[in-house]
Amino acid sequence: MPTFSNIDNSMIFWILAFVSAACIGFSKSGVSGAGILAVPLMAYIFLPKQSTGILLPMLIVGDIIGVFIYRKHAKWKHILRALPWAFAGIGIGWIFMKYSGISQGLFKVFIGIIVILMIIIGEWFQRSNNEKAKLIPHTWWFAAFIGITGGITTMTANAAGPVWAIYLLAIGLPKNNFIGTVAWIFLILNSSKIPFSWDLGFITWDTLVFNAEMIPAVILGSFIGVKTMKYINNQTFSLFVKIFAALAAGYLIFG
Repeated sequence: MPTFSNIDNSMIFWILAFVSAACIGFSKSGVSGAGILAVPLMAYIFLPKQSTGILLPMLIVGDIIGVFIYRKHAKWKHILRALPWAFAGIGIGWIFMKYSGISQGLFKVFIGIIVILMIIIGEWFQRSNNEKAKLIPHTWWFAAFIGITGGITTMTANAAGPVWAIYLLAIGLPKNNFIGTVAWIFLILNSSKIPFSWDLGFITWDTLVFNAEMIPAVILGSFIGVKTMKYINNQTFSLFVKIFAALAAGYLIFG
């Protein structure tokens, strides 16, 4: 068991670590958003702030698997529209983590509220009969808002999945296009977070050894995700994404 673990029970540690890694793999190749369950589990077995960096390499492994499986389905125009703003959000999140005196707990509540608002707004976009309202998700300023919010949330809490999910659902991407697009978004953004997390001391050579031990669990979760997606239609997929987004928001606000 790693010396930087926050709990003493070896069996509980490895069970929760394995489940966390499997959830990441499942979310990257199955129901996007399921990986949010790994966030509170990792925050339990490690110190909360440090857990964001320890989780990052496992997320990248899952992203690589997701990109490999769904690489032909990505819609790059939606990626490129929001990506520059997301980089700015990551920078803001890093500054907050390093220099801000505001408690991370209070900031997570703010993020959770944003996610809830995004779910409501996304649902309104999908149900609205107003043609002008349906065009809003395709505007540059909506992509900018999503990018900055998603960048901040991914840097501070690894909890940007719901933000990007609502964005891509509002645009109306089908299941495979959704997974392929979000896989590329997170591979790019998570990879760009490595130097920031290293600077904060959240990634070390010891944590990378632990990450390597979790790779089989990530692969297993990915395999289960691919098999599961064959039996889920677009409507059910959309519902699952919204449920996991709401659970994520609940964790951020009340966890």
